[in-house]
Amino acid sequence: MDINISHNTAHEDFSIQDEFPQHLCKMCGKCCKAITTPYTHEELVKLAKEGQEEAKVFVEVFKRYPSIEAAKAAVPDHVNNILEILKRKEDFDISKITFYYCPHLTEQNTCAIHPTRPDCCRRAPRNGWSIFPPGCGFKGWQFMQKERVKETVRKLKEYMLELDLLPPDYVIPTRNVTAAELKQIIEDRIKPWEKYGAELW
Repeated sequence: MDINISHNTAHEDFSIQDEFPQHLCKMCGKCCKAITTPYTHEELVKLAKEGQEEAKVFVEVFKRYPSIEAAKAAVPDHVNNILEILKRKEDFDISKITFYYCPHLTEQNTCAIHPTRPDCCRRAPRNGWSIFPPGCGFKGWQFMQKERVKETVRKLKEYMLELDLLPPDYVIPTRNVTAAELKQIIEDRIKPWEKYGAELW
């Protein structure tokens, strides 16, 4: 049986880090004035001390607001929007939320360290599930990125159904992997999107 699955599709990194149109940015600066992470500040500092490079760069570059209220005073609509979205999560705990800002944002909402900005800034917006400020110019881009990921995941699920028709030890022609191995590769590609509801796509 010939399985209709391309090698590239099975092994591609679905981080969708394609070029995105920077001209869509409205230069409001809100995404640089109110930033939060899945980690508490203490966890970030601990990760940084343990040598986790991304955490180390983050705590070195960004400054912490003394309180959520202070962040709200600086960027009320964006902070309130972030909190409303985070509240939908079952494990939401407002005491663990910390907001940060970039001290390198100029009065013109440009980046004073643009050529050497950290990787997290270079990759922003990370994907379609990033929380954008109200009125952000990337809203349309966000929708299209979500749809692209959903389409990819649905296609991978279709391949999984085809693989289920084969014995687990069946070697896929030209792939040099068994049906079971290829199925595991596909499951690994889908897994990062489960937190966004991939099981329903």
